[in-house]
Amino acid sequence: RGHRAPDALAHTLAESAEKTALTDMTLALASALDKRMKMAPIDIAKSEGILLAGLHGAGKSAVAAKIAAHARLSGRAVKLVATDTNGAGAIARLETFAGHIDVPFAVSENADELSKIIGECAKDNILAVIDTAGFEPRNAKARNAFAALAKIEHIEAIGVVSAACDAEETADISQSLTSLGARRIIVTGLDIARKLGAVAAAATQSASLAHVTRSPYVAGG
Repeated sequence: RGHRAPDALAHTLAESAEKTALTDMTLALASALDKRMKMAPIDIAKSEGILLAGLHGAGKSAVAAKIAAHARLSGRAVKLVATDTNGAGAIARLETFAGHIDVPFAVSENADELSKIIGECAKDNILAVIDTAGFEPRNAKARNAFAALAKIEHIEAIGVVSAACDAEETADISQSLTSLGARRIIVTGLDIARKLGAVAAAATQSASLAHVTRSPYVAGG
């Protein structure tokens, strides 16, 4: 009920739950979900560059700050990089986050500048966390404009989707981000989502679930 999972996913989960032969429906569904969900948390110690991609308002800037904060707490050098030079207040917001957690901050105007920043960070073993402008990944023109960033050496593109979205929309967005090279997804906003259909939809697509967020605060989980 509430957010309706995509028909194909619901059908597959129902079949998988039935095959478990468990009489408790909750346990049967949990078992089915467990078989489909792939977990792959970010390894802060080994990551080189993390490029966050997703719709406007998905929570990319806050996620960038959370990852940077975790890197600082673990003792890893980290730099926040802003690429959204057109969005009102986008650069200022990320720079404010950088100031709060006391990490270096840079602005990149284009793919060439970003490639140079990432190369310097990789040379010095600094984790670069890149906040990008929001875009519609299901739009071919928007995907083409973003593709150059995702192909830069030493970068892993990670999709960011909101748990407050409709489940079918979330599944479509997650698949589109995967087509751009995102092998992992971060789901934001569990603290404001009334239903968890979007989380299930994101976590059972082809990309692995890296993390979820459940607080608007940088220090929050």
